[in-house]
Amino acid sequence: MKIDHEALKDLQPNQEKVLASDIRSDILSSASLHGGHLSSNLGAVELTLSLLKAFDPYEDDILFDVGHQTYAYKILTGRSLATLRQYHGTAPFSDPEESKADKYLNGHASTAVSVAYGMALAKAISKDESYTVAVVGDSSLSSGITMEALGLLSDDHKTPLIIVINDNGMSIGKDVSFVGREFRKLRNSRFYFRTSNFLGKAMSKSKATWKLFLRLRSLKDRIRQALISPTVFESMGIKYIGPYDGHDFESLDLAFKKAKSSVRNGPVIVHVITKKGYGYPPAMKDDKGEFHGVSKSFDEEKPSSGDSFTAYKRVLLEEKMAQDEKAFVICPAMVYGSDLESVFKAYPERTLDVGIAEENAVTLASGLALKGFHPVVDIYSTFLQRSYDEVFEDIARERCDNLFLIERAGLVGEDGSSHQGLYDVAFLKSIPGTRIVMPYDKASLERLFEAHWFSKKRPTFIRFPKDAPQNDHPPVLVDGSFDVIEKKGKDVLFLATGPNGMKAALLFDEKMAMDKAMLTDLLPTKEEIVRFGLLDYRTIYFYDAYSTLEGSAGHISALLLSLGYKGRFVPYAFKTEFVPHGSLKDLYDAYSLSPEKVIEAVSNDFAAETEKDKRD
Repeated sequence: MKIDHEALKDLQPNQEKVLASDIRSDILSSASLHGGHLSSNLGAVELTLSLLKAFDPYEDDILFDVGHQTYAYKILTGRSLATLRQYHGTAPFSDPEESKADKYLNGHASTAVSVAYGMALAKAISKDESYTVAVVGDSSLSSGITMEALGLLSDDHKTPLIIVINDNGMSIGKDVSFVGREFRKLRNSRFYFRTSNFLGKAMSKSKATWKLFLRLRSLKDRIRQALISPTVFESMGIKYIGPYDGHDFESLDLAFKKAKSSVRNGPVIVHVITKKGYGYPPAMKDDKGEFHGVSKSFDEEKPSSGDSFTAYKRVLLEEKMAQDEKAFVICPAMVYGSDLESVFKAYPERTLDVGIAEENAVTLASGLALKGFHPVVDIYSTFLQRSYDEVFEDIARERCDNLFLIERAGLVGEDGSSHQGLYDVAFLKSIPGTRIVMPYDKASLERLFEAHWFSKKRPTFIRFPKDAPQNDHPPVLVDGSFDVIEKKGKDVLFLATGPNGMKAALLFDEKMAMDKAMLTDLLPTKEEIVRFGLLDYRTIYFYDAYSTLEGSAGHISALLLSLGYKGRFVPYAFKTEFVPHGSLKDLYDAYSLSPEKVIEAVSNDFAAETEKDKRD
């Protein structure tokens, strides 16, 4: 389904409703085929249609916070969802390289207001009178980045910026923020809301003079002021209009008409109320986040599988919570995605969802640790990036004993470059005292979980990839950071990490004479490297499908060099670049980092070296 936004201006009301229904069908069909962000996109269809009637996506700047609700926008600006999230297909979020209608490459929450403010400032200085619009979910307003931008806007009465708050009362799951509670007061003021819409529709149809329009608008505002205390935005000095029904075209058209007439006098906030998952009953009833991000064939009956690192982690965490009364779990808005619902239900006094506020999650954990508690921060790798300073200053420098459970470590796949969890080892290894470990099967996870459960005065990170655990393969020997698979004194070593590493090690041709080991501690010390005998190998092949070359590969290479290693260190890991969207299989193959391709590469190199030795 493809449509050009120019055709929207000529649609009749009944045609708009039919188009909205068709767009929802397209979104549902695409999500069933490819997975993706479902609920947020279903809830933003009418909002997007009205936005593109009021603004020009090519001349104006329309920014969507996160960008996970842009499927309708993509369709209406000439793109197809047929290849959504596929390798070389339509991008999962906004992408300027894909369309001139996209002005900002995003994928993380809470940045749109700041970026849009910068754009609006630049245009004001340049005398550019095009509009700047930031569409922001209500849960993103709890983030420090957004609140800092709003703090600046409160003193700015000139810069023309329109902020559209898409208020659905949800984050990924239920919104837990202060702003969310304030919005619930507005949503629950039904008399005002209905009166507002009634007067709005009357104004949009009236042929009375502009003076009468202003009187009606003034009357509407007085009704709100009489019934509802000033909003948090009005208290900050930012003009606020709303709330408006986000599924009613006439209300939305009026909202944007008012915003355009008001914004030349400074920033204005338009409050729009929508229903997440609108038009698809299962998603509309969802208050956990089950339909926020879905996998393909989500609408088909599928047997549940507990064979994942996330599922095993949850069982171990439940056991530890029962044994350790000082354990306290913190999660930034991903309780459902991290499979923590049962933990939060069983221990409500020792669990906390802080919402989209990763920095607060980490620093709050330091406070718990300083008072003798055992804080566990369960966080996605890509979201941990925002908390580098807090880990450095508030955890590591304070010598706090904190455990971080890093979900989605390594490739995430279809969500693309903003979500690939490949970079945490590289940036965390620069922080003194950090320990980073990664399992490859259930048994190694249990061992690492037990070994690093609050026994050291330092931050410890356990990484959990999306790849399924390999079947348990008890190591011949556990030697610090190294789990030995086979060690017969050969002069070549295959060293690997994670489930793909174990898969590759077990698939190697037995005729290839080499030792094999798994690296579980991703930052081994010099002492461990010497004790294990790494310096004795002529060639070390290192396979890490879950990090960049600057991660474990860079760490080991630097230590070998410092120790005077004379052999060859051959790493297989991701280059330090942004990895696009695509299935895990497509991406591993494209970067020659699937177990099969690495085996082929190592085999060819091994054969070439063997032949060279014969010639010499």
